[in-house]
Amino acid sequence: MILRYTLGVILLALCGSALIAASAGRLGEAGVRGALLGAWVASLGAIGGMTLLVRSFERGPRRFFGAVAFGILGRLALFGTVLVTMGLRRPAGCSLTAIALSIVCFFFLFQVLEIRFLLKRSEGTTS
Repeated sequence: MILRYTLGVILLALCGSALIAASAGRLGEAGVRGALLGAWVASLGAIGGMTLLVRSFERGPRRFFGAVAFGILGRLALFGTVLVTMGLRRPAGCSLTAIALSIVCFFFLFQVLEIRFLLKRSEGTTS
């Protein structure tokens, strides 16, 4: 299951990256770099969070909800670290706004995919 989810995340990230690259004229070079970085960071967060969920799925509800909480906090820490680091370094070739918007958009896109996979996995296990 994690392999299919990872492939789905990578496919969505590649499609989104292609759209970002296609809109380079409107975003500018710094905007494209920032948006691509945001897509990459959100992809890492999605794959890491889903890995935690899959490992804890059959270990009982307490561990599952612990993994959910840890996944949320881990993603927030990852996203916050990237935004603070890029905000403090202020590289000329990367837009902080593009990074933040890209992270948010891809985060919600990957959440839909994650919920879909979790619902498919739990179809036969509810009582």
